[in-house]
Amino acid sequence: MRVRPSLWIALLLPGLALASDLDDPFPIRDPFPFKLLFLDQPPAGAALQPPFRARFSIGTSYVNTMVATDDLIKLYNRESTNGGLVTLGILQMVANAQPSRTAFIVDGETLRTALQARVGIAPRIELGLDVPFLFQAGGFMDPVIDEFHQRFHLPDGGRTGFAHDQFRAGYVGNGATVYFADAPGGVRLGDVVLSAAGAILAEGRRAPAISLGLSAKIPTGDYRRLDGSGSSDYGGALRVSKGCGRSTGHAGFTFSSVGEWRLAPTLPLHNSRSLFGAYAFSATPNTCLILQALRTAGPFPFRSGNDLGKVAMEVAGGFRHRMAIGLELEWSFIENIDPFYNTPDIGVFLGLNYRAGGPRAGRADPRTRHQVAEKAGS
Repeated sequence: MRVRPSLWIALLLPGLALASDLDDPFPIRDPFPFKLLFLDQPPAGAALQPPFRARFSIGTSYVNTMVATDDLIKLYNRESTNGGLVTLGILQMVANAQPSRTAFIVDGETLRTALQARVGIAPRIELGLDVPFLFQAGGFMDPVIDEFHQRFHLPDGGRTGFAHDQFRAGYVGNGATVYFADAPGGVRLGDVVLSAAGAILAEGRRAPAISLGLSAKIPTGDYRRLDGSGSSDYGGALRVSKGCGRSTGHAGFTFSSVGEWRLAPTLPLHNSRSLFGAYAFSATPNTCLILQALRTAGPFPFRSGNDLGKVAMEVAGGFRHRMAIGLELEWSFIENIDPFYNTPDIGVFLGLNYRAGGPRAGRADPRTRHQVAEKAGS
């Protein structure tokens, strides 16, 4: 009963989401727009909520994406084609020239705000709710990114041949045609995710915390507007966390069994997987610096000359700070480090967290460990 008012607030306010402990990983999943259609649990710590305690937060990511089939990029960089704008006819022409008869493009900017809540219902058991909201547009970051690449002599992934700040999302192949010449309008509800997690091992002096979670994605988003896949997905996650003094390490593996993409029902999707590793350093009793890496093998099949099915790799780095009023502010920079350009190019994450209750069961409070480390050092 204590938790019910907080849950109603979480359901009514868009953007309210899971709050992390100070030294938890950032809850940033792969933000590639086509992968957002499917289930993929974000990085998280292994320890769970104590009984009748809850956590909430506001978390938003904003990313710029410009990725396409290799031959489409070469065409637009070799000559000025259609003023840099990609039409369905051009995409189909490139697909017909491929041995695989497939081609794709994703060009635009995506704002994703996730509402999440985690509630402990029994010792070592918690339930979770994730409600995402999406907004997509041509954006404003293309000229800034191009200037940055030129100034520091960095590879641009073939961005310069395309029109700035356009929105295009398309896939042609396997008897399916998906094409958006304009961004779907407004803020839209995505696919809701329900989850349950159980603690396998509580963190001890030498033992790490280990937890196992199960999740299900419900097709609440409109698949015709790129809000979801239109089908249910199911998955599991294994997470490990261990603190030592001011440092905390996390690692995890997630697996998702995905349903069909209703816009492209003939596309042969496969199960997706992701691995993450994170390191948090408690710089002060109320501030943690966090660096993490995420490796994702999405549900799309690999095609020759088409990077959509290749493994993606990205990093995030930033901080989380506990404020006096009981809230936590977190910020992170997101960068793609994969040479195959099948993830967003650059992005930022901003979160505001609230914790209803004390530290999670099985984890020492980071402030206590920070104080112990300071005494040991002195």
